[in-house]
Amino acid sequence: MNDANQSIPALALKNISKSYRSTSVLEDVSFEIDAGSIVSIVGENGAGKSTLAKILAGITQKNSGDIRIFGERVEFLNPAQAIRRGIGLVHQELAILENLSVADNILLGHESTKRGLLDKTRNTLRAQSVLNRLSSPLSPSTLVKDLSIAQKQQVEIARALSFDAKILIFDEPTSSLSEHETDHLLGTIQHLKRSGVTILYVSHRLAEVQAISDKVIVLRDGAITGELEPPNLSRETITTHMIGRPISDMYRYRPRALGKTLLSIHDWAPTSSHAPLSFDLRRGEILGIAGLVGSGRSEILRSLFGLEGSNFENVYLDNKSYSARSPKEAIEHGVYLVPEDRKSEGILPSFSIRDTISLARQGHISGILRRFTQERAEAKEVIERFGVRCTGEEQTTDSLSGGNQQKVLIGKALTTQPILLLLDEPTRGVDIGAKQAIYEQLFQLTESGVAVIFVSSELEEVMGIADRAIVMHEGAIAGIVDRDQFSEERLFQLAAHNQLSPDSENIDFSISLATGGMA
Repeated sequence: MNDANQSIPALALKNISKSYRSTSVLEDVSFEIDAGSIVSIVGENGAGKSTLAKILAGITQKNSGDIRIFGERVEFLNPAQAIRRGIGLVHQELAILENLSVADNILLGHESTKRGLLDKTRNTLRAQSVLNRLSSPLSPSTLVKDLSIAQKQQVEIARALSFDAKILIFDEPTSSLSEHETDHLLGTIQHLKRSGVTILYVSHRLAEVQAISDKVIVLRDGAITGELEPPNLSRETITTHMIGRPISDMYRYRPRALGKTLLSIHDWAPTSSHAPLSFDLRRGEILGIAGLVGSGRSEILRSLFGLEGSNFENVYLDNKSYSARSPKEAIEHGVYLVPEDRKSEGILPSFSIRDTISLARQGHISGILRRFTQERAEAKEVIERFGVRCTGEEQTTDSLSGGNQQKVLIGKALTTQPILLLLDEPTRGVDIGAKQAIYEQLFQLTESGVAVIFVSSELEEVMGIADRAIVMHEGAIAGIVDRDQFSEERLFQLAAHNQLSPDSENIDFSISLATGGMA
């Protein structure tokens, strides 16, 4: 990059606005990015992050404002125009062709030809050159369908670089990556920075943002609320700009008068790998279950919901013997589970919000017209109650953000009018605003007498909303701790059975939102 360009911002935005009908998504967004720097865009779901990325990549057109690349004003009506001006986008949902080779994907649309035919030798060399720039070990001849998600992402990055991209936009790039793969990607991004590429990094994961950013731009409701630079990139500072109030206000625990015992369990083994468990749960109580990976947390919820084998001896619900051989039986008893993996067990692709919510009560409403009318009313109530950001009850759930999907699934559970709600990692992969909305609804629910049992890998969350906590260790209860005895150290010691220190890398707890998965 020449010296003249070094003094000119690689990217400058001025008064960028975007609205859909009467809904404003971006409002007068202005900022600059220096060449060869990494700037992160953060904000809650619906803050406008992805819309901004799509505008810069030519996928969406702005309503007003000015975009300049190295000082030159540009207008993009489609992605091809953005690519020609040196802007590449690495999508959250990878846009690659599985049945083609790595080289074919990298050079798709601008392959080398010889006498009207593809020049395979030259294309292989060109693809290898781009892969070398990434220090990628991938072979150009490998079929993409045989690659891992992280490797497919390398292919997409390489494709952007093959067009000589000067500015690369990453839109939630680590949502499907493991911790090791995430570390590798962040290393690749820093390598690209050193080679002169300018990076715009869109993410909700603060730990990553803090690790790589030269500047962080915070969006809230489509407007910039802060431009932060090191050393002012603490979790508290960023989240305060994101939600407009201190993070200490997030949980808003509300003391409540608890009712009589609702669930009584004595010497019950949910699965063959569990030691006999004993505990009670009162009406209106929130009981958190903590523990290490493999400690048997989720199996308790799944067994109570009829998804795991159990003989249900010595289990009583509302003073009556309880057993559930299937989820249908559990629901009939007033028990409902919101599963951990919402994508594979919660939502159905292409199903609308209305359809998704109505699945919880199929067969309980007779008459086609009456069923549709009631389903629509229930969906609208969930949307309003949880503040689901959507175009209406007919929007498909797989097109919603993670936080809004989770709101829909919890709302779906509530339409069954449960007396016991089971939640497995209820806020995993959702942003701060969605977390707060979910916590508020849980407190309102328990104030009406419903009891809640939830599993969480975030100690901060357990201590933030639970009245008591069960700590699991290798399929057995290591301890039951009342709220006034909560401490990170105590819960860690129980989870590790006094064998590990709180900072052990083997513990699957996230003490802070930065490492706990803000989405």
